[in-house]
Amino acid sequence: MNQIVAYFVIVAGESSGDILGSSVIRELKKNNPGHEFQGITGPRMTEAGCESWFDIEDLSVMGIFDVIKHLPRLYKIRSQVIKKIIERPPDAFIGIDYPEFNLSIEGVLKKRGIQTIHMVSPSFWAWRENRIKTFNKKIDLMLCLFPFEEKLLVEQGLRAIFIGHPLADSIPIVTDQIAAKTDLGIDDDLVICLMPGSRRSEISFHAKLIFDAANKLKNELATSGLDRVRFLVPSKFPDLKDILIKYHPKDVDKYTFLTDSKRAISASNLVITKSGTSTLESALYKKPTVVIYKMPTISYLFLKLLNVVKTEFAALPNILLEKEIFPELIQNEATSENIKNEAINWINQNDRVDGTIEDLTQLHKQLRKNAGEKAAQIIEKAVAS
Repeated sequence: MNQIVAYFVIVAGESSGDILGSSVIRELKKNNPGHEFQGITGPRMTEAGCESWFDIEDLSVMGIFDVIKHLPRLYKIRSQVIKKIIERPPDAFIGIDYPEFNLSIEGVLKKRGIQTIHMVSPSFWAWRENRIKTFNKKIDLMLCLFPFEEKLLVEQGLRAIFIGHPLADSIPIVTDQIAAKTDLGIDDDLVICLMPGSRRSEISFHAKLIFDAANKLKNELATSGLDRVRFLVPSKFPDLKDILIKYHPKDVDKYTFLTDSKRAISASNLVITKSGTSTLESALYKKPTVVIYKMPTISYLFLKLLNVVKTEFAALPNILLEKEIFPELIQNEATSENIKNEAINWINQNDRVDGTIEDLTQLHKQLRKNAGEKAAQIIEKAVAS
């Protein structure tokens, strides 16, 4: 088959989309270095070779009312993206996750005959399940990260393909914690990774809460004779350290701030993280994890009132395994005391940890499918047909 040099517009809206997008871009460029990419990017996509129209931080919002507050800005960005695409139509538009924004663009483009590929199925199985009925009007091809999504979407008449999850490909089935600790230059007896969020809006709700919990955890462990504890905080936001200094200035020497979440999780015995892709990352490293999530109270009450959340669990590993393998502390249950107690439970229950590792190893194997390579092959065929 003759290689076709194609032009793609690719749009991500958050850090996880940036990771997925960079993987696909690299694989497509490996197949054909002449491919051209433009769109909304994070640092990884830009590094992979995508010209950036806007940064993903420009789309960062949290909660329903935060979205409403920033609607004029989001609408302006959306309009500018559509204008650029109409002026120079791509061979395919690739929307990565961020469904409200990307689907609204995809609907416009499909009507104009521009091929639309959506990577990462919207979580219609978790909330607002009726959305699935609109996908055919907006999306030509859905690339799914989880196997059950393909089945559900195909049953609704949508072209959908399970490609696996790039995180499962990038993380080894068996990892070496000792080597990871050595790489970071730490030799503490217990290492705990703290992940308050990948967006500023998330950090504003989770950072102080997690640092308060870590302080309580440190003090309780010290009373039992375990004081060689190290907290790792992976984040791209340097002002996270300022939050720690503001509330717990005496504890700064117990913390190591770094930018690489994988290095931090790999070196850790335990992870405390907000709900999101980070829970899957922690699961793939087979780490005991405490999951938290808080949002603006009015947004939370609004969602409860509408009864739009359909899944029993919030964390991806729990949803995929259909059981609470990671404890979840959501909204009012997400207190520093509760977080500390759940962390202590993990530390004291070795048999529970062993069983969890077995479950997570099976999940890892199920999701490890060379997603970036598979997605690139499917996209190449789509633009060539």
